[in-house]
Amino acid sequence: MEKRRRYISAWLLLAYGGLMLWLLFWRERSMEGVPYLHQLPMHVNFHPLKTIRLYLGLLSAHRPTLVRIAVVNLLGNVLMFVPLGFLLPGAFPRLRKWYRVLITAAGIVALVELMQMLFLVGTCDVDDLILNLIGTALGYGLFAATGHFMKK
Repeated sequence: MEKRRRYISAWLLLAYGGLMLWLLFWRERSMEGVPYLHQLPMHVNFHPLKTIRLYLGLLSAHRPTLVRIAVVNLLGNVLMFVPLGFLLPGAFPRLRKWYRVLITAAGIVALVELMQMLFLVGTCDVDDLILNLIGTALGYGLFAATGHFMKK
């Protein structure tokens, strides 16, 4: 039974990874023809909590469009990574410790953010890393709470 659950988790993880790559990278570049080095500053944020504070400020705006943008960005960056925290330990028994899941997820997210910076697709943002790891931690919490994956 354990082997079957690991197999299912691995296939779900693969499908999830493909979906995430499609969502993150299947976009047209917005500034075709503009030199890379001119675009780069607009696609990078290395200041922790800068973007999070911006979106939290928008939550108190009285304009529904701005509130929706803030909610989608904050919750989206958290919720999109809940499956990673749940599926990684389900597929790989060596990742059943919380810190291993978070280290692995941090590496994956850092790689995605670096690719976004290199290809100028989306924004390379340290706040995305923070929010994505919160989502991964929530997913791991769900994994641990279910407990049935822990049984051999």
